[in-house]
Amino acid sequence: MSMHIHAALPNLAENTLRYYRQIGIEDVTMPAQYTESGASRPLVPPAQKSAPPPLPPAWDIDQLLRISSRIRAFDLNPACMDLPLSADIMMGRAGAGHDLDTLCGNIECAATVGIKVVTYSFNALRASAGYAAVDGAGRGQARLRTFDHTSLENLPALSDVGEIGEEQMWNNLCRFLSAVVPTAERSGVILASHPNDPPVPSYRHVAQPLYNLDSWKRMIEFIDSPSNCLFFDTGVTTELAEDPVEVIQYFGHRKRIGMVHFRNVIVQVPYLKYIETFIDEGDCNMSNSFRALQEVGYTGGIDPDHTPGITGDCLDSRQGWAYAVGYMRALRASVTESKSTATNLNV
Repeated sequence: MSMHIHAALPNLAENTLRYYRQIGIEDVTMPAQYTESGASRPLVPPAQKSAPPPLPPAWDIDQLLRISSRIRAFDLNPACMDLPLSADIMMGRAGAGHDLDTLCGNIECAATVGIKVVTYSFNALRASAGYAAVDGAGRGQARLRTFDHTSLENLPALSDVGEIGEEQMWNNLCRFLSAVVPTAERSGVILASHPNDPPVPSYRHVAQPLYNLDSWKRMIEFIDSPSNCLFFDTGVTTELAEDPVEVIQYFGHRKRIGMVHFRNVIVQVPYLKYIETFIDEGDCNMSNSFRALQEVGYTGGIDPDHTPGITGDCLDSRQGWAYAVGYMRALRASVTESKSTATNLNV
């Protein structure tokens, strides 16, 4: 069984669903609310200037069934959902217990409609203020996104957040895992934690608990369970100046990769300064990474994530996504054929 080409689904409009299937996407991360007019993802996300919002309403099983049926009608597989977390959970506030109960119910709902993976980011404050778009910086003058930590230095703590140190954030993360992993195990669902991205140690005096390789290992070791996995990202791994193949081998042989973001970057200063590029450029050897995923037996979703801006493209970056998906499908075919040839030669 090979990996599935995956992408997050912004809305349920017929045009969107047909486009996804036409460019070769197979699995999707489905939304929790039925909408046919979801917003596009900007190249540069807005800077976070306050605490995360309250937890959204609990997922409704009837609505999830309606959404999943709509997706399957277009020959797409709803394989994943994103689990929003609240400020109370990530900051250890008084309402965390109630919100954790809601999340456990959400996981059970996801399992009921056939969702296999639920992803999340334990990111009380994301350092997105360090992103910028640079017109004409890419090949053919494509628009690229950059990250530079310099612009974040000496920023004060936010008044509604305050300062949160690394150990306090770890305590909050461990409380979260202790509450939700047993529910995921009983439900047959994989929880996949996306590393903090950008991977800086802290932002506005709030620690980023999953900003380096040691912290990812610590996370899966805290509860050794096939439901407690990493959302592996070739881009983030490269931003740390780690070898993606070695990281894949470490987590993959332990069966602790739950989902994959597959993208490329050029690193100028590890952790602190880099440029997001086209998938076939950059410091990460994407072919070796794909082959490593196959060799450790990973058969889940692989999502292109992030794309440069192409001249004449729409706000949804459809040309950019199509280019990345086509590259990934060709890479999968090449790696699969190479394995098949090697097997035949050994007969």
